[in-house]
Amino acid sequence: MSTPTELHLPPNLPYPIKVASLDVKQAASVQRGTRLLSYSFKYQPSTPGARPEIRFGTWDCLLEGTVDSWEVRVGDEVSLQRSKQKPVITIVEPCKHSVQVGGLCGLCGKNMTDYDYTGFSDASRACIQMTHSAFGPTVSMEEAQRIERETAEHLLKSRKLSLIVDLDQTIVHATVDPTVGEWIAEGEDWEARHATKASSTPKDDGSDSDSDDTTSEADECNPNWDALKDVRKFRLGPESFGVSSNRGPQKAKGKQKIIGNEGCIYYIKPRPGLREFLCNLSTKYEMHVYTMGTRAYAEEVCAVIDPGRKVFGGRILSRDESGSLTQKSLQRLFPCDTSMVVIIDDRADVWEWSLNLIKVIPYDFFVGIGDINSAFLPKVEPLAPTVHTPTLGQPATPPPASTSVEPSPSPLVEPEERERAELESKALLTQNSMALEAQVEERPLAKKQEALQDATNAVAPIEQPKTDHPRKALLKNDDAELRRVGELLEEVHRRFFAAYNHRLSEDRSKKRGMGTGKPQSSKSYDVTQIIPEMRLRTLNGVHIIFSSVIPLDAKPESTEIWKVAHMFGARCYTELNNRITHVVAAKHGTVKVDMARKRGGIKIVWLAWFTDSIALWQRQDETPYLLEDPTRNAPSLSPSLDPHRISSDPEPDADDWDVEPAPSGNTNFELGAINWDDINDEVEAAMNESDDEDDARSERGSVRSAMTSDDDDDVTEDSHDQNSMNSTPRLKRKRLRSLTPSESGNTDLQLVILRSPLSKRKKLAASRTGSSKLKEAFTADEMARSRRSRSRSNSLFRESVSLSLPGSVDEYDGDDGDEDDDFLARELGEEWG
Repeated sequence: MSTPTELHLPPNLPYPIKVASLDVKQAASVQRGTRLLSYSFKYQPSTPGARPEIRFGTWDCLLEGTVDSWEVRVGDEVSLQRSKQKPVITIVEPCKHSVQVGGLCGLCGKNMTDYDYTGFSDASRACIQMTHSAFGPTVSMEEAQRIERETAEHLLKSRKLSLIVDLDQTIVHATVDPTVGEWIAEGEDWEARHATKASSTPKDDGSDSDSDDTTSEADECNPNWDALKDVRKFRLGPESFGVSSNRGPQKAKGKQKIIGNEGCIYYIKPRPGLREFLCNLSTKYEMHVYTMGTRAYAEEVCAVIDPGRKVFGGRILSRDESGSLTQKSLQRLFPCDTSMVVIIDDRADVWEWSLNLIKVIPYDFFVGIGDINSAFLPKVEPLAPTVHTPTLGQPATPPPASTSVEPSPSPLVEPEERERAELESKALLTQNSMALEAQVEERPLAKKQEALQDATNAVAPIEQPKTDHPRKALLKNDDAELRRVGELLEEVHRRFFAAYNHRLSEDRSKKRGMGTGKPQSSKSYDVTQIIPEMRLRTLNGVHIIFSSVIPLDAKPESTEIWKVAHMFGARCYTELNNRITHVVAAKHGTVKVDMARKRGGIKIVWLAWFTDSIALWQRQDETPYLLEDPTRNAPSLSPSLDPHRISSDPEPDADDWDVEPAPSGNTNFELGAINWDDINDEVEAAMNESDDEDDARSERGSVRSAMTSDDDDDVTEDSHDQNSMNSTPRLKRKRLRSLTPSESGNTDLQLVILRSPLSKRKKLAASRTGSSKLKEAFTADEMARSRRSRSRSNSLFRESVSLSLPGSVDEYDGDDGDEDDDFLARELGEEWG
């Protein structure tokens, strides 16, 4: 039981020091406080100009035992660096106090709480908790390594790994909503009534069939009953929530009155496939529960999912023992070696994205409830990993077992800090209790069921008489996540032991065993290598540029989504280049999206493609996630048409896009079958109707003189070709008042466009019923010929009018009217003398 312990000089000595004397001899017995050596050092006084002084000090023993050997001699000079690297003395202790329980040594029974002037406490020699109990023994690092080494050998012989399992939203979902209990009661009553009816049916001989039909219609089962059949419940008392139930008149008040005085009932829904999941993996993993719930809660849940205690046994760690309400620590259970430990949890942030973690998609059976034990946890941040720098080939190694002892102050906590920590813990627990109380009072599931039923009734046609529609199920029992997680765990186990077997064969070939003291960094079988390699293959070969995902004021390389993308094998860029394979966007129309679309060959996907691939550890098919080009399905603003076509708008009566298919038969189109005379007649009639309307409007326009311009200049039409077809003549129009002086230069062109035959024809055709035989496009050439024809006809018409109606020419020609006014003025002047 006696083992040697190496002692180092404390770091608070005035280094460098010189050994003046060794005060105990080899093989001498020493006690705590025995002087071991004396030393000298140079002291520099604070007085300016003072010379250094030689002073002396002593170093006393911290342990009990027998001196085994000295590592220094009188006259040796020891620096601070040397004191850390080499021990000074070796002492054989009767007990190293490596296991402690309740302030006593678990091996010799000595009191470990003694604290003296040396500044060293024996309690600091065993401060590692490895058990699942808050009051379990603590061990030293040396003892922890020994225990883990024995555990690893046992697991390797059984060909098992260790699996840490979270409860809430990982393998179960819990709620305290009383609505669940009411629905379960409805379902049980319904089954009892039907069982009674089924047993009495043969005796009735079907005589009451009508009444049975009426009863069956009214007796409708709760639609959520099928999904609730495996839900179990239990009650936790108020002491489980950190609230005392009966302290005389001081009972819980306000929102905590129910939980504080009566506790509450929990309803636990096992995740679909949980029984098979636990049964299959229990042969490959030794399972531990690690939950943010209380100890009482964890034990009750384990009693539901593992009633025989065959899977988890007593390996349950809750927030009462973990030492933290906001984080989980792998070192709490495995302080030295984590190469054989796998974690499954729905939250990666509480583990700081550990290399041992397989993240599970949260189980959300009770819609909108979430994790009832995470009210005090920070809100889930999307993809928040911590950067892990170790190379895959060099896993983190535990600190080597050391038998040396350095003086360390007793881990005393200031009273103020202890009080502050207690207040923070109490506030977090109160917050969680208030969240549970809100569920009990507000009944969110009942509200969601009611909203679902209202939406179902609203969809019914108005014409139908109001009837009570069958209720729809709010709760779904279609989750299959454990199947996927089970496959990943199977692969981790298979790859681990394949590497282990390969290593064994190599060792046997070299005639070396496992216990040769080879450094652990050379282990090829390591979960912290296997899981990251499995992550990397998810998006291997994918080169991503994010668009509208990373804030502009953030450094992309430091964002969470960037780090996670690299963890899962992708490569990220900030600028578009030839390597880019995917643009992950949060919205349409960004510069990067448009540039990638123009370049082509790049998959432009929604952010959901990335998050789903990460969640499922499998690259998803991009097709359902593609960002559709918004201009592809929208009507084209500039379609490819005949270059002579005037307008891209469809003709009013050219509505052949919705014409029903022609009957089978001869569907060939023959130009000879068109009656062009009828078409010409229809065009000419349309022109006549339009011109008549224009004439009537021009006559009425003389009454509304305010609507026309004082400028009566004619629209020049002399530039038209004289070779034209016959057309109906029409009067000249006056310039519109709305034309500004800046627009007057383009008046002729605008009037031609505004008053073109095509525009009048479209207006007229829009008012028809679609019986027109004209189904041809109107081209620019045809319009030009028609315009020249009207110009020729109008010119001839003005000449004929000027010959037959000389007194009315001023109505048509503004210049002639001015000459007539001058002639009348001269005549009146001559008569008046």
